[in-house]
Amino acid sequence: MRASLSYFIIFCCAGLTACSPASDSQETPAPAITVDPLVEHVEQVLTEVYSDELPGATVVISQKGDLIVETARGMADMELDVALQPHHILRLASVTKQYTAATILKLVEQGKLALDAPVGDVLPNFHVPEITIHQLLNHTSGLPSYTDVPGYVTGDDMRADLSTAEIIALTSDLPLEFTPGSQWRYNNSAYVVLGAVIEEVTGKSWHEAMQELLFEPLGLGTTGYYSAAEITPGRVEGYMQQEQLVNAPFISMTQPHAAGALSGTAADVDKWQRALHGGKVLSDALYSRMIDTSQGLQNYAYGLSVTSLRGEQMISHSGGIHGFNTYALWLPEQEVSVVVLSNYAGHTPAVGEVALRLAGQVIGKPFPIEKPTIELPASELQALVGTYQISDDEQRSLSLNDGVLYSQRDGGRKLAVAAVGNDQFVLEDSLVYFEALRNEAGQVTGLNFYQIATTEPEYAEKVSDKAPQRSVINLSDSQVQRLVGNYELMPGFVISIRHTEAGMVAQATGQSAFVVQAESPSVLFNDEFGIVMEFELPEQGPASQLMLLQGGQKSPAPRMQDQKEGE
Repeated sequence: MRASLSYFIIFCCAGLTACSPASDSQETPAPAITVDPLVEHVEQVLTEVYSDELPGATVVISQKGDLIVETARGMADMELDVALQPHHILRLASVTKQYTAATILKLVEQGKLALDAPVGDVLPNFHVPEITIHQLLNHTSGLPSYTDVPGYVTGDDMRADLSTAEIIALTSDLPLEFTPGSQWRYNNSAYVVLGAVIEEVTGKSWHEAMQELLFEPLGLGTTGYYSAAEITPGRVEGYMQQEQLVNAPFISMTQPHAAGALSGTAADVDKWQRALHGGKVLSDALYSRMIDTSQGLQNYAYGLSVTSLRGEQMISHSGGIHGFNTYALWLPEQEVSVVVLSNYAGHTPAVGEVALRLAGQVIGKPFPIEKPTIELPASELQALVGTYQISDDEQRSLSLNDGVLYSQRDGGRKLAVAAVGNDQFVLEDSLVYFEALRNEAGQVTGLNFYQIATTEPEYAEKVSDKAPQRSVINLSDSQVQRLVGNYELMPGFVISIRHTEAGMVAQATGQSAFVVQAESPSVLFNDEFGIVMEFELPEQGPASQLMLLQGGQKSPAPRMQDQKEGE
């Protein structure tokens, strides 16, 4: 795979050929070809992360309008053995939302819309007319999202071509999840409704309106809506990691709609970011409104998240769709744009972590993962082992197994840890890191954990020198049968517990099965995925429900009635 530095090397070689030979017999030494250390390191990171033999990513990085890197890694088409190139077109997924938000704001600028106006003023037949444009933009509408309907995204329903009205109708009979404006929940249906608003106001399809208002004026030649049937030069295939690498299932691009149906090159997304954040798209007042999180909840503004990276403000959005993952970020203080578009859904590390890692390098604030790892004596690793209290009801543990230190938060996965010096430790394939805190005697007293998008560490006090360990027991046949069955976490989303030759397994709708172990007759767990299932057992008979503990959340799943033969 050719590196993106080729454009730089070609430039230097052209300079060399322009040199005149020396007039005397002594040959003039050729000037050394130097490589920008930043560019070299970016290339090294991408080579480390993406394989030339697998699907990969296109990457563009710029600062203050100057291109730093434009490159590609991996394969565009596995079956035809075609490598990814920087000019290739990939699906943008939910990065689309910022274009939708900007289009709405352009219509506001033209006096055709008001942000605080009820949707019913524009769409008289909309089933919840009192929801405002503002609430749709910042995910506080309370609408149920059609992509949250269990099994919908992973099933065959996504293959059908649907109109805007038909997508909205998918959830129109469902009640609101909360009173509009009172809570925040990421919502694809809301952005489909915004697409409907654009269509009603402009008299054009949502993407035709974007073409007229955004893409053409800004010269975004590859950005647009491409149907599956359309011949699109440069468009790449998408892949997914399941039990093995597979072609992404077909999806009608009518369905992601204004929530996620755009495609484009990484260079076009970079150009878009520089235009949007450089004042070339919206007035100062409306741009300020677009990135203002104070009028909503969470850190979400209009089609953009506003957080921080290594102590600097970051404006960003991620995306995921069948076969593709995307991430685009902007650092206003140093005018840095980083775009990573991948045709490998399920790849580790995720594109967001790759983009953040590259951005940290550009601004001179690299994550500790960039440091070389060091070997620590077993005695030093053992001194870290223990239980650390995060809050009244949450702990983190550090354990040692075969000379490897592992970190695990309650309800989370167990991840390997590597030392990088000065009591700093990085989590496996992650930008998350922690620092060990010590008293005057050198004893470890706590940890400062640094999550990716935070500036202040999360402190956890060491409360025990032992890491909690789950005991594993063997269940009798009768104990196993009490747990076997189907448990409905949500309508249409079922967790099945089965007994196989490999032992007890759990499998959720549309997902692969995985082995679980028993801690007691009523508790099953899987440490790899950080999953615990606590079963409610009556005095006799099968369990009545399970409680899923994962990611710090508890979710009840009542047992479904066994179907009788012939039903």
